[in-house]
Amino acid sequence: MIDVENFKKTGYQLIKGLFTVEEIDQIRQDASNIFLNQMRYLNYPIDNINSDEDFNKLLFQLFEEHPNRLIASGKHIQHLISLHRLSLDERIVSNLQKLGLQVPNICTRPVMFFNAKKLAKKQVYWKTDAHQDWRSMQGSLNSMVVWVALADIDTSLGALEVIPESHKLGLQTTEMVDSFGLIPDDLVKGNQFVPVEVRKGDVLFFSSLLIHQSGDNSTENGIRWSCHFRYNDLSENQFIERGYPHPYVYYPNPDLITPDYPQLEDVTNYFQS
Repeated sequence: MIDVENFKKTGYQLIKGLFTVEEIDQIRQDASNIFLNQMRYLNYPIDNINSDEDFNKLLFQLFEEHPNRLIASGKHIQHLISLHRLSLDERIVSNLQKLGLQVPNICTRPVMFFNAKKLAKKQVYWKTDAHQDWRSMQGSLNSMVVWVALADIDTSLGALEVIPESHKLGLQTTEMVDSFGLIPDDLVKGNQFVPVEVRKGDVLFFSSLLIHQSGDNSTENGIRWSCHFRYNDLSENQFIERGYPHPYVYYPNPDLITPDYPQLEDVTNYFQS
């Protein structure tokens, strides 16, 4: 049951079990299959995978031995049809409307995260410090982030931590670091972060102005799987007055990533009857 008044007060609302475990497991499997394709090509022992931990260990190995393949695979999971379909699900759209977005509109492409220290070259890739998402979105004042748990995430796995009512402080970000609008330490010092533990299929709706950060994933082999969707409200008056600003820039690489590919022989062999 959604509590609109509590959302307005605290800046966030957790809806438990909005999606079924089966729905979430299918999206996780779609993502895992992309990595498994690379593992199979590299002759990793994927037939011996009997648990999430077994899969995770091979993922760590892939990152150690072939980081570019893991990074490329991680980029492709962002374009899964099942992930994009989830971002458009009526259960999300209807709750956005209940929480005040009269005309919800996707702000930027969906993002799936798989966070673990063993899969990161920099801290920001597995743990983010206190920040506000509005700084990177720059959309409607009531813009919202929807955070979907793709695993059971408690404090040991790095549950998201929020400062309740911090959305009422307005924009506190002074700079962008690694695409995150970080909050200066002196502005969050003394504030009490509250961890939001979730189970697979739970969905956290929160204001893009809410100050939040990642918790510490202290597990040995655990990965924090989640996906994040961002929405603006096309009916918000100041968003209209500001001319609907959109800060995201997408463009293709002008160079051939695989040099001299495809050759005519590659094309002919593929399309021969």
